[in-house]
Amino acid sequence: MATRNPTGYCPRCGQDVLLTRKDIDWGIAILLLCFTGGIGLIIYLVIYYSKPQDRCIHCNTHILSGSSQYSQPSQISQNKSISSKDLQKVEHFESEQPKYCPFCGEQLKSSNVKFCSHCGTKI
Repeated sequence: MATRNPTGYCPRCGQDVLLTRKDIDWGIAILLLCFTGGIGLIIYLVIYYSKPQDRCIHCNTHILSGSSQYSQPSQISQNKSISSKDLQKVEHFESEQPKYCPFCGEQLKSSNVKFCSHCGTKI
């Protein structure tokens, strides 16, 4: 079944996942609201919502553009049109600690936890 929500291939999760934007920085939003009379906040929100959804909902990994066409990680290294710079980005994101539980999607309290506090899955 097809979905209208943006999806992409997450190299960390190893599957096609739904995508989301990076969270709103509420500190900046409050400062813009106070010091610009709300106009700065409106501009900030327009810029925020104009950015593409490019993060995995499970682990918050940045998804490279055009990576939704790959169904297996081995296809990335076999494709000659992918530059070594893009592969280095994928390796860099794979080394980051997860910020969300890969099983239930709950946000983790810190990056060095071993189990999800919501569902108990080993991270």
